[in-house]
Amino acid sequence: MRIIILIILLNLSVLSIAQEQKPVISVLGMTHLHNPGADAVNMDMGNIHSDKRQAELKEVISLISRFKPTKIAIEIDRADTLWSETYYNDFVNNTLEKTIHEDDRSFMSSETVQICYPLAQMMNHNKLYGIDASANFNTDAVIAYAEKHNQTEELKEFENLIQTMQSDVEAIAKGSILEIIQFANSENFDKNYNQRFYLKHLIGFGKDDHYVGTQAVSEWYLRNLKIFTNLHRIVEPEDRVLVIYGAGHKDILVDLIKDRIDWEYYDINQVLNVSK
Repeated sequence: MRIIILIILLNLSVLSIAQEQKPVISVLGMTHLHNPGADAVNMDMGNIHSDKRQAELKEVISLISRFKPTKIAIEIDRADTLWSETYYNDFVNNTLEKTIHEDDRSFMSSETVQICYPLAQMMNHNKLYGIDASANFNTDAVIAYAEKHNQTEELKEFENLIQTMQSDVEAIAKGSILEIIQFANSENFDKNYNQRFYLKHLIGFGKDDHYVGTQAVSEWYLRNLKIFTNLHRIVEPEDRVLVIYGAGHKDILVDLIKDRIDWEYYDINQVLNVSK
């Protein structure tokens, strides 16, 4: 009788552990390696295909691989299988240079091809996962409102912040790719760039019942909430998911991930720090 009870208790214990298993999610904030000019602040780190930069990329990929992701989520549309599957399989088969469409050739220098693909191949993944989404984030209306409604001082401070960010980015671009990525994933970056840009300056535009700055920020949050929803749709309990995304998204995505009581957040700086 005691043996039967012991077996039942052991089975219940194993079941309880299985039920408590949480997926582990990490976010790697990235600066765009191919400098598409799509952001308010853009980094030019020179020829990413040079021997020096390629060696630096291998170092970064080796460090990131220590997280041991079972899935890699990237900044492409969730319905886009061209980059998440077709081109990735061409990369694995060493045919991407020949098969890639001419219009897409500039993306050979992107973090998708230079970091995500080699990492996925190292982890023996058969595909990557696009989780991007769109929103109507645009600061043109904010600037137009500020100019029309005498918010010139606020506009000047906002423009000064962007200039400071651009100067800092140009300075850090002279470092190694590891140093650049460590910068993009630092608390300093989140506080002095992401949070200040959106939650101090941009949200300050508008008066009385006009919330033009708030509307712009809400669109940015909406896009990140959609990205988070797409992430939710691919996560399974046994997963270790690495999200590789533009660094401007990282602060919000990390907050959302941490707020999921059934997920475990893993700080990517644990593997980016080569001393650990």
